[in-house]
Amino acid sequence: MTNHPVAKRRSQRLASRRPASMVINLASLQKRTPCLVVESSKEGFRVRASLNLRRGQMIELIFDEDRAMAEHCSVVWVGKAGTKHEGEAGLETVHDSRPALFGLL
Repeated sequence: MTNHPVAKRRSQRLASRRPASMVINLASLQKRTPCLVVESSKEGFRVRASLNLRRGQMIELIFDEDRAMAEHCSVVWVGKAGTKHEGEAGLETVHDSRPALFGLL
């Protein structure tokens, strides 16, 4: 049996319970839904929400304590039904010079 090195995380993750909202575009309409940020790192977030997300989807994450600051993110994974990550998603922060993807609601 070959031992494979365990891939290390790019950065430390910090557990949290920060209330936030996600803004997504659905058929040219913006939808804002509450979520809970359960982990964060300098690369992104793990969130818990009752929303059907898909990999590659762009969202805007707005923290309740600072609504003026929004994080533009891409969905990188979605927890499968029946697993401990059901209802969760991994978001990667997108840093670019383009204008905001969505207007704040």
